[in-house]
Amino acid sequence: MLKLSCIAWVAVAGLALGGCSSSASDPAADPPAGPAPSASAGAVESAVPANPPGPFGGAPPSLAPVGPIPGPAIAGEDSGLVVQNPYAGDPSALEQGRQLFVQMNCYGCHGGRAGGGMGPSLRDQKWRYGDTPADIFDSISQGRGFGMPAWGTKLPPDVIWKMVTYIQSLRTANEPDAPTPAPAEAPADAAAPTG
Repeated sequence: MLKLSCIAWVAVAGLALGGCSSSASDPAADPPAGPAPSASAGAVESAVPANPPGPFGGAPPSLAPVGPIPGPAIAGEDSGLVVQNPYAGDPSALEQGRQLFVQMNCYGCHGGRAGGGMGPSLRDQKWRYGDTPADIFDSISQGRGFGMPAWGTKLPPDVIWKMVTYIQSLRTANEPDAPTPAPAEAPADAAAPTG
């Protein structure tokens, strides 16, 4: 005969689960048609969800969202509902954001001027998780797959927003410590053989 806790689970879930133990001499038991046969099984039954989560029934438990769905912004999205950066346009926050980018070792993955390295370039025009202030904040705060750590438990929101301010300045005239632009064309003697 199956252990009582397994019978209670089978009665509640309505399906046979692996991992219940029975002895070799016990015949296979069909799930009971009604409630569990004893008071102690009722106690176990009340601890088991009536509609178990997962692929066998019911909805999985709700989890906090990790961030936006990858891809471009939704056409017609109400910009009044989108979270705005409180430091947007603040030159001192922009400079502090650059300093924080260096101090927090963001350049270790994203490159010295955020051009990419082990982590993706932050100078690109299309981003997997979006490039709005709220998207960038979520990426820093909650982390992303493939190695981006979640900094939201270690950094206060105002620090993250300053970093967002710096990241959004990349490729603009406001970018502090911008890389020097590449020459339009190489000098004629740049590839001349020496010696």
